[in-house]
Amino acid sequence: MKRSTLFTFLYLALGACLTAIAFGYPNLPSGLQTSLFISAGASYLACIFNPSWRERTIRFYRSRNSSVILSSLVIGFTIIWMIWQVQSQNWTAEAILQVLPWLIVVLGFAENIVIIRQVNSKH
Repeated sequence: MKRSTLFTFLYLALGACLTAIAFGYPNLPSGLQTSLFISAGASYLACIFNPSWRERTIRFYRSRNSSVILSSLVIGFTIIWMIWQVQSQNWTAEAILQVLPWLIVVLGFAENIVIIRQVNSKH
């Protein structure tokens, strides 16, 4: 059996939080509620497939001397964009809920940075 990592549990927690938010606010616009459910489902799928994806990613990066710059830039731009979106809508609850699904992107690239550093430290 493939082992779980901290990121497996982070994907699970993100999916649980997004599901709880979608169920907890029944008066949300249907598009936003659907977006939260889809993101929660994607997070659950990432949780399930994380160990096998992690092994494939490690095998991919073993043959390369990779850098974490691209992943760091994606994380930075995503967070800046999320803050910009929320700030431009005066920090309303709906604006915050609109950007929450993007946390799965940040989490995925953070895991990529950890994998790259792990592989590079072994070489």
